[in-house]
Amino acid sequence: MFRKRPKIEVKPTTRDKNLVKLGWIIVALNILMVLVFYFDLPETIPTHFNLKGEADGYGHKSTLWIIPIISAALYFGLGFFVTKMKPYNMNFPVKVTEKNAPELYALGIRMIAVMNLASVVAFLLTTLIIILHIKGVVGTLDVQLLLGSWIIVALLPFLYMYKMFTLPSR
Repeated sequence: MFRKRPKIEVKPTTRDKNLVKLGWIIVALNILMVLVFYFDLPETIPTHFNLKGEADGYGHKSTLWIIPIISAALYFGLGFFVTKMKPYNMNFPVKVTEKNAPELYALGIRMIAVMNLASVVAFLLTTLIIILHIKGVVGTLDVQLLLGSWIIVALLPFLYMYKMFTLPSR
C-alpha cells in the first residue's frame, strides 16, 4: 500500500517547528504550575469530575503529577513524529498522487503538530481547573468547559480530514 505513494520529502515548516516549541513551553508551564501549588494543596484532591462538573473521584495530591507527566510523554512522542517522520509513511483518507502529495504531506505534518499542541493545552487547562477548583475559585460550569477543550482535541482530526478531502478540488 505504501509503496505506491510518492516518496516526496516534505519537511516541517518553520510554523510547524514553532508550534512544537510552543507546546514545550506549555508542558513546562504545566509542570511549573503543579510545582508552585503542590505544597499548598490538601492531601486529598479531586481527580475526576462527572458531566455535571461535580467532583466524583478523589486521590492523593501526588496524583496531580500524572497530568504533566503524561502530557510531556505524549508530547515528546508526537513531537518526534512532527519533526522526524516521513509523511509518506502516514495514513491518509484520500488517494495520494504525485500532484497532491506535497500539500497532503504538509497537511499531515501540520495536523499532528496542531493536535499535539491542542492536547498539551487541554492538559494544562485540566491541571489549572483542578487547582482552581481546589482553591474554590471555579465552580462546576468551569469544569464543564474543560470537557469542551477535550472535545475540540477529539474533533481536530476531522477538520484535517475534511481539508484533505477538499484538497484535490482546489
